[in-house]
Amino acid sequence: MSVLPRFRLIVPIALRDLRHGWQSTACLTVAVAVALVPLLLLYGLKLGVVSNLIDTLREDPRIRELRLVREQPLSQDWFDQMAERPDVGFLLPRARYLAASVRLRSTGARRPLDSRMVPTAENDPFLVGLPVPSGFGTVILTERAAIELEAESGSTVTFEVLRQAEEQREIQRIPVTVIGIIPRRLLQTDDVFISPELESAVERWREGYSVPELDWVGQRGDDVTDAEGRTFASFRLFASDVRSVPQLRDTLLANGLDVETRSIEIEQTLAIEAGLGWVFLTVSVLSACGFFLTLGLHLVAAVVEKSRELSVLRLLGLSSLEMSLMPSLQGLLISASGASVACLFAWLAQPVLNTSLEGLAGLSGEVSRLGRGDLALATFAAGIAGAIAGSVAGLRAAALEPTRGLRSD
Repeated sequence: MSVLPRFRLIVPIALRDLRHGWQSTACLTVAVAVALVPLLLLYGLKLGVVSNLIDTLREDPRIRELRLVREQPLSQDWFDQMAERPDVGFLLPRARYLAASVRLRSTGARRPLDSRMVPTAENDPFLVGLPVPSGFGTVILTERAAIELEAESGSTVTFEVLRQAEEQREIQRIPVTVIGIIPRRLLQTDDVFISPELESAVERWREGYSVPELDWVGQRGDDVTDAEGRTFASFRLFASDVRSVPQLRDTLLANGLDVETRSIEIEQTLAIEAGLGWVFLTVSVLSACGFFLTLGLHLVAAVVEKSRELSVLRLLGLSSLEMSLMPSLQGLLISASGASVACLFAWLAQPVLNTSLEGLAGLSGEVSRLGRGDLALATFAAGIAGAIAGSVAGLRAAALEPTRGLRSD
């Protein structure tokens, strides 16, 4: 006889047995629900609190930034290798600190603004929702710089580059259009974001080379492009995620690059996540042990109490395997039913919990985040745990000898 018809036989028997002892079944179902509701709410708080903290860090691109403390020569090969790392989210070469200063003028401002060039490109964390400067005619200002220059998107400002050639002071001017403004909440500096091409042109001209693209004549009488052997003094580097910052920092330090990060804030958040994880794990293990013990002992006691009935089933042709599956099936049904009740209560309690804890410790958004997937997984796990708890009683049922069970009456 195939296995499938046997399951069609033992499932109704197990259900009828549970229905016959409905008082005991109801008590065990409520016990499972009572044990799971606090676990679900605690897990929802763990998800919500940690997600809030991590999301708050992710909203600030400066958290993912790694700054080089001391400038040193970096080859193009180094940049190519770093760009291939999965923990690197954004990387660009940067000019020397002394070569990055520029002066901005606008018709509305009373005085010029001494600013610093910041090269930018696609996927720049500071330019979310903003266009990217390209070529030599467009820039993006920080809000602070825009206020100083009395400029806004669409305004034209003059980009001035100065250099000291022997004892003569030289200056080049370029009219550029402001195509976006970075909010003050993201950056509180006077920086001007430009294309890498414009930054490279300014650095080359200050080093004495000609820039034919802008008709700037150099002192050396020759031109310099991005040659193979060119090195860069610094970089703009952002990790792909806040969790990657400590690891990326350690890698750069191991390579002799002294970098400055805000990884302390990240590590504090990760420590909170780990602490909450240990709390949840401890409570889960203790609850699981109590759950296994209670349900397992009840099912074993039920097997002992119903040994005569189970012996009759053996005489009617049920195999040892089929006998052992019945308590496991009952444990699965009781656990899944209790977990379903617990998930319903947790789902209904979650909005109340979020409302009462709103703004706690500066957290924004949902403090408890239990999704349907989490609840479905909890029900599935509880069912599997119930089946495992019933396996002990199943072994006891499979070991019953039919004649011995009949004699016990």
